[in-house]
Amino acid sequence: MSNAAKINDQYSMIPIFEDSELVRSARRRWHKRMRRVKHRAPVLLKIAVVLIGCALFVKSAVVEAFYVPSTSMSPTVKAMDYILVEKFLYGLRVPFVERTVVPWSKPKRGEVVVFKRSDDPATTLDEGEQSLVKRVIGLEGDLVEIDGAAVHINGALLNEPYVRFLGGATGVQEVFRVPRGRVFVLGDNRNDSFDSRFWSDPFVALEQVIGKAVVVYWASADRQASGLIM
Repeated sequence: MSNAAKINDQYSMIPIFEDSELVRSARRRWHKRMRRVKHRAPVLLKIAVVLIGCALFVKSAVVEAFYVPSTSMSPTVKAMDYILVEKFLYGLRVPFVERTVVPWSKPKRGEVVVFKRSDDPATTLDEGEQSLVKRVIGLEGDLVEIDGAAVHINGALLNEPYVRFLGGATGVQEVFRVPRGRVFVLGDNRNDSFDSRFWSDPFVALEQVIGKAVVVYWASADRQASGLIM
């Protein structure tokens, strides 16, 4: 036998893995797996879309967590506290819309609310991008009179056990008439709160109220415990 024939015989004895049963079986398993994935992909996509939609709805319309960076609401809500805000109490809000779409109730006096307001040209801050937390003091139609530490609503002294004055009461003396569809808000820490007393537009539109702050769910380091917001 020639050398060429011997070489051909040697190569003919090498198994051709491409046509082996092992390779064909692996291919069949791979194709079955891909078919299952293709069949399941639409279902998984629908589930993902539903979950994302539910999360957006809950965040925009039901409840949302907010971080409080300032001391304007101390001691009720301290700096670096995290609060939960119920949004559905005052009306329906939808994703990507900054205002209440369908209102069904209004904030009450004494409630702590989170809201947004139009940018104030009298300040250097872009307040239109911020969520603020204050306490509702004046309702639409109220006459709000501020004389230092005293707040009078329609001539009657307002009892405010939550208020704190560091360094004594301020000397602010102002009178405000709350227009329809708006509220007048103040911070509990009156000497360290930039609120309705100082804004160029003193009032917050009801449709800009995001919701009611109901609980401090993660307290700052100097706070002993989390709890309901009163």
